[in-house]
Amino acid sequence: MIRADLVTGALVALVALFLATNAAGAGAAPTAAPEPAPIVAPSAAAAPANPTTLLRSSIEAPRSISYVGQFETVRFASSRASATIVKVEHLAPELTRRWYVAPEALYGDYVITRGVSTYEFDTKRSQETVTQGPVLENQIATGPGFDRVLQNYRAIYDGDAIVANRPTVSIALINKYTGERAMRVWIDRDTHLVLKKEEYHANGSVASQTRFEDLRYTTSIPGGIFSTDPPAGFERVAGQALATPSADIDKVIHDAGFAPYRPKVLPQGFELVSGDVTTVAGVKTLHLLYSDGLRSISLFENATDAAADFGSLRPKTIYFEGHDAQYVEDGPTTLLTWKEHDIYFALVGDLLRNELVEIAISVVP
Repeated sequence: MIRADLVTGALVALVALFLATNAAGAGAAPTAAPEPAPIVAPSAAAAPANPTTLLRSSIEAPRSISYVGQFETVRFASSRASATIVKVEHLAPELTRRWYVAPEALYGDYVITRGVSTYEFDTKRSQETVTQGPVLENQIATGPGFDRVLQNYRAIYDGDAIVANRPTVSIALINKYTGERAMRVWIDRDTHLVLKKEEYHANGSVASQTRFEDLRYTTSIPGGIFSTDPPAGFERVAGQALATPSADIDKVIHDAGFAPYRPKVLPQGFELVSGDVTTVAGVKTLHLLYSDGLRSISLFENATDAAADFGSLRPKTIYFEGHDAQYVEDGPTTLLTWKEHDIYFALVGDLLRNELVEIAISVVP
């Protein structure tokens, strides 16, 4: 079985996808995405000397900057929007606590990260879930991924703004092949922390927006709030074990134990960067990750008679090439599943539904 929640959970650890999936069905009121701000033509004096250098510095900022605050994330789908509001305490370099204020379904729950370990506290179920794996903040990319971003995107200065009472520099990332703006970030002029981020659909509409509503820089944060000890009455359980991505694709395919299919159509700039094999409930699933540095496409395959389990997600049906497929959308991310040649497929990507369908058609022509 390909479980949609596990598929997206694995991607969260890799590329920060499907943020706050549990909140997607929490009853947020439908709302239209805001109009993206036009790219301005700033004066030369106001522009930072090197937007690329500033972007790279923003990736490292959380390792040296401590803060407390509150931020809101809104993800826009085709017919609705979902929002989360989170209070956060971060003690550099790697201690973070997030406490959910909204939606109501998540109120009071909190998450603590200590390096690569994540502790999720579900106050309604009195359960603490512990997982191991990298956690990406509201960043552009990390490590080698940033070099891939620069291969496919052009960073330009996009004006100044005040975010959470802090002066920021706005930088837009423009796709070199399409000329479209894919992302825009607002970076604190002094600390280089990302205070606001917008991601865009291929049609230019806003797919998701994250911004600090309140922010205070401080190192006076009580260490006790980062305690990972289960509160009285809580049960500690192990979370889903995430496979380690490998660039040795031949070995990954050998470990999968079956001959996989690969897409023959991909957007320009995307390359196969890693793969892994995960076994859940005895079912071996192959995961191939394609990326252009900023966006990602994951193809999951299993050769058993195990369809996708969407859990609490609400899929819709779509038809292509004689197939009955199912999909869900969450902000910039779309999940599409179908069966072909006795193999179950799941495509997850920061793309519009029609773009994923085009890729799906090319997987098994």
